[in-house]
Amino acid sequence: MNTSVRLPRVLTQVRHASTASKSVKPEIFLQTIVMSNGATFSVRTTSPVRAQIRLTKDTRNHPLWNPAMLKAGLTEESERLTKFQKRFGESADLADISWIESDEAISAAMKKAAASGGPAKKAPTKGKRK
Repeated sequence: MNTSVRLPRVLTQVRHASTASKSVKPEIFLQTIVMSNGATFSVRTTSPVRAQIRLTKDTRNHPLWNPAMLKAGLTEESERLTKFQKRFGESADLADISWIESDEAISAAMKKAAASGGPAKKAPTKGKRK
């Protein structure tokens, strides 16, 4: 009979030299890019977040990549301006504000308030505060 008491072994971390080194290269994912005209292409990326990206502006429809678009007036701002001119007429001059209310339409109370520097302020009351 063995009466000796067994003590637990103390585990120590030991680094052994290995012949195969671990790869330090990141994992590569495929990402599909869909351009504004529907053309697609794939790129390799380290980001696993989005597998597909849809572009609204790219080299085919951005004015900085196509200076001819600026000359032709095909930018979004010019499209908006064209719509505005169609709606209100080409002679719509934004500097002409005569169609806005004139001084006669402003009430006497408003004139008095503007002359005094703003609406009248209430005087502080003495007594209990709520």
